[in-house]
Amino acid sequence: MQIRLVVLMLIAIGLAACDSLSDAGGSSGGGVVTIPEGEIATVTRVIDGDTIDVMLDGREMRVRYIGVNTPERDEACYSNATRANSDLVQGKTVTLVTDTSDTDQYDRLLRYVYADGVFVNESLVRDGYAEVVKYPPDEAFYDDFLSLEKSAASANRGCHSTGIFDDGSYTR
Repeated sequence: MQIRLVVLMLIAIGLAACDSLSDAGGSSGGGVVTIPEGEIATVTRVIDGDTIDVMLDGREMRVRYIGVNTPERDEACYSNATRANSDLVQGKTVTLVTDTSDTDQYDRLLRYVYADGVFVNESLVRDGYAEVVKYPPDEAFYDDFLSLEKSAASANRGCHSTGIFDDGSYTR
């Protein structure tokens, strides 16, 4: 528990020291952030816009991004969100950072993901390919992601132009 608290504090310090929200233009990648300590893995497969498979400690593991949701296979903008995620992480070495929970009910690792100096969860929301989701207790970046989603929606970036995220709620 203390390690997770330290990690969350490092994340907060890193965000305060770095203006990762300065790219309001919506270009993929955004500002470079200070990467907190976490598990190092290699992305072996992009499943969709918010899920990847990684090689971690010699084992292939499925990772679900914390705090975001992207369109499902049968929904509008699925291909665009999946491609945006793939552009950020496919084949790359990533840093995986926990919030509170380790896994979800499907045994997927729940993580914030960093690749090439980019906070992937944040980038997907900022660029409009993901919507914010509040899944307590994992909500360290909820307020930041909410602000980014509102900006992306008002600018009609990414998937927002399809109306896929227009359910009137920011919680699931």
